[in-house]
Amino acid sequence: MSTETEEELPPPSPDPSISEEGTFHSQYKVLKTIGKGSHAKVLLAHHRLTGTPVAVKVLRKNKQWFRPAMTEANIMRKINHPNIVSLLQVIENKTRIYLIMELVEGQQLYQYIRESGHIEEDEARQIFEQILSAVSYCHGKGIVHRDLKLDNIMIDKNKKVKVIDFGLSIQTQPGEMLNQHCGAYSFGSPELFLGLLYDGMKNDMWTIGVVLYYMVVGKLPFDSVIIQELQKQVVAGVYPAPCGVSEELENLLSQLLTVNPMYRPTASEVMKHAWFEEHGKGFTGRYEELLPLTPDLAILDAMKSMGFQASVIKYSLMKRKYNEEMATYCFLQQQALQGYGCTAQAQQVSPVAAPFPSLDPAAAFRLEQKRGGSLPVLGTLRVSSSHGQVSHYGQKAHPKAGKRTTVAGHLRPLPMTPTQDHYHKCAMSVPCIQTTSIFSKKSSNKEIKEDNLLSHRAPLEDKPIPSRVRHRGFKGWTRNIANALIKLCCCLPRRKKPRLGQNSISPQK
Repeated sequence: MSTETEEELPPPSPDPSISEEGTFHSQYKVLKTIGKGSHAKVLLAHHRLTGTPVAVKVLRKNKQWFRPAMTEANIMRKINHPNIVSLLQVIENKTRIYLIMELVEGQQLYQYIRESGHIEEDEARQIFEQILSAVSYCHGKGIVHRDLKLDNIMIDKNKKVKVIDFGLSIQTQPGEMLNQHCGAYSFGSPELFLGLLYDGMKNDMWTIGVVLYYMVVGKLPFDSVIIQELQKQVVAGVYPAPCGVSEELENLLSQLLTVNPMYRPTASEVMKHAWFEEHGKGFTGRYEELLPLTPDLAILDAMKSMGFQASVIKYSLMKRKYNEEMATYCFLQQQALQGYGCTAQAQQVSPVAAPFPSLDPAAAFRLEQKRGGSLPVLGTLRVSSSHGQVSHYGQKAHPKAGKRTTVAGHLRPLPMTPTQDHYHKCAMSVPCIQTTSIFSKKSSNKEIKEDNLLSHRAPLEDKPIPSRVRHRGFKGWTRNIANALIKLCCCLPRRKKPRLGQNSISPQK
């Protein structure tokens, strides 16, 4: 007898039937490869019948990391929200699985904020409401994202938000504590750095608190290229007070960035915060599902003219089969919403650069628990200096001269993902690391071991990203002065200065 969870998250194989190799290519025309790794690749393609551009992640079945990838696909099968990237179709044959994904337009939230330095409070509220709606939706279904960094939030020209990258997500039960730590360092909660069992939903709330702070300030609240220093900042929970924001927003930030997760608000509690009540009727979190259970008659007639059977279309939508019928309906519905009308003829598409699922397994580090006098219940995260330290954008910093780093763990270089802005490196997300709490014997047995975990970001191009070089000697000193004068004299694009106050805020603990 199957459990409720098994019914909600069916395995991929029973829904998309095992098919011949030509099935995918008969439905989609591949335009180019936009990402390639040692075990998988991501294609840019368009649907032959409707001309809709899509991203296709191609997985080989015989690889060790195949199961984690299907965990992501199974979780995305449960998601139907306008602010979350959509899985549209799964095509499977004997050797490969094709995940047909929505091609997200726009740019990363990091890039959007960086263009102006920071954004005003009203605009931040409009964007954050959409992020919060997506997070609340996932948490309501027991889904924890665990990687809600700026690089995994897309925004288009109409300020419509899409949360992407569910590669580190997991299905949880009420009250379940997780024991595998993952995510980007600068967006990580104190629980991540301390290696403790943690509530995944409370961990997500800390992360979106960091995102909200960056939107209105233009800088991260906790920022250091040295892991040990970053750990101290996060665990202490002290950050620069934002200037020029309302008391309600400052209060919300302090709640989200509360060190003790027991006192950190849930998504539903944040929706009732005074910051949303201040302007308008408050935040309701209402949304319309993208895929209705009952098909639109006009789209149904159009699909019937293409040769599809009405009964199969209705059944596919009702049961969320993620097959050809469901995908085609989604494409035609998208065209109808955009005012294109239904068409059965492939059109020329203009590819839009956007992040896609990554390919290679990410590198991992180990956390070691240590009980110290000043922090009796907290462990410490220490890394080897032989590999340097990794910042929130993957940059390396050399250890200070004359000081040695105590080696208690191992940090391998993390893969980097260039974005459209070549001077920015995406915040590196750490794959799941399993640790054992010294205060709890029970832990989640659903999570995936680090060796099997997929990194979820694919490089769009292999251009090296410049890093700062410290010039030594007299020539270097004069060169630095010259560069400083050039920067002062040249006409540079005007950007808003970060809203950093002189005071620091100590969140609730």
